[in-house]
Amino acid sequence: MTRPMHNRWIAALFTTGVLLMTCGCTKETGPGGSGPGGDGSGASLGGYASPDGVLILNQGAPRLENGSVTWIAPDGTVEQNVYRRINGSTCGNTAQDLYLQGDKIYILSNNNAVPDLGNSEPGDGSIVIVDAETFRREKVFRFEDLLFHKPEGSLETVDMLPLATPLENLAVIDEHNLFLADGQGMFRLDTETGVLTLVEGGYHFGNQGNTIETVVATRGMTVIGDHLYCAGGGFWTNTQLFEFTKNCNEVTRTLDLSGEFISGICRTGDHEIVVATCGRAGSLKSYLTFVDTETMTATLEKPINADISANLMNSSGVTLAGDYLYFTGGTLTVSRISLKTWKVEEYIQVNQDAPQARYLTCNVVADPKKNLLYVSVSNDLNEAIVSDGQVLVYDCSGDTPQLVMRLENQASYPVNIYPMSQFE
Repeated sequence: MTRPMHNRWIAALFTTGVLLMTCGCTKETGPGGSGPGGDGSGASLGGYASPDGVLILNQGAPRLENGSVTWIAPDGTVEQNVYRRINGSTCGNTAQDLYLQGDKIYILSNNNAVPDLGNSEPGDGSIVIVDAETFRREKVFRFEDLLFHKPEGSLETVDMLPLATPLENLAVIDEHNLFLADGQGMFRLDTETGVLTLVEGGYHFGNQGNTIETVVATRGMTVIGDHLYCAGGGFWTNTQLFEFTKNCNEVTRTLDLSGEFISGICRTGDHEIVVATCGRAGSLKSYLTFVDTETMTATLEKPINADISANLMNSSGVTLAGDYLYFTGGTLTVSRISLKTWKVEEYIQVNQDAPQARYLTCNVVADPKKNLLYVSVSNDLNEAIVSDGQVLVYDCSGDTPQLVMRLENQASYPVNIYPMSQFE
């Protein structure tokens, strides 16, 4: 049986940091549009990789539905069940994350169970790789295939260990460097060989070596060149930003941060990111730390008198558009922070546009190229109920938000939303 969705989103969870380690590692198209490739090469990609489109990854009600994908085309038309329509199957149960790199899209799902109240159809895999333009399935890694060697010092009695669900986030540097996180730590998967490696510095031994405990709190992950950045902290070690590197199985650099828990991470420049940290839910003691990733130094730390918690969701709790960071702290009020004046203001009262909505299904997502903000809400949040849901799209270019699109019941419990321009 899958972990109950409601419990997953509201259960207490400690997010953690990482210990400093050193390392010596250095077609045929779908629907219209074209744009730069996700690998930064400038290659023209269209179809479902069009930078003017948006993908929505739906978790669905896990006991009734498998994961699915909704596509908002550049002209605003909406296509549901993209993966099923093209491949005749479902990608996986309890979908978690999606990433575009080069000409491939990678989809992460738990997929260690099938819906026991639905049609009992098994999903294709825990990691499914599709052609970015056509969405045709190219490669699958099943949950039982994703095994890793136990690290030195582990007291486990078997040599090969499985991942632990729920899986969290993934990001891809190239086909040999897919990074993913679960409740144990950070892993590097070579999708060509299938070798899965637990990255040193991305985990901690608990219970005197009987368990492997995460020090990774991936509320979003950011790739810059050959490096990946995410953060952790609050249980095993102090709060930190840490860096993973292409072809390397050890954490390469870390940076201490203020704050107890990780809210999220955003890229703000060619070599700059902002990391948001916070206290426990409801706490107004939060911080924004701007980091130069070339020198791995903090250029600015700003205390924020607001709850910017990611609300135990895997996606980043803060999102950037223009000169503002947007957040909800798990509520149906979207607030924003000016990066010029540091003023915090309530910006959108979601119930004014969706009166029946009771829950966010994922953290809000901005498209900084278009100054659009995506807000996904549902009337219920239950593993055995297909609930009415809406995705509201706001133009945030002015002082007053403007609702420009409403998708009603065209996505089921979205776990994240991806303006494809973010992968350019």
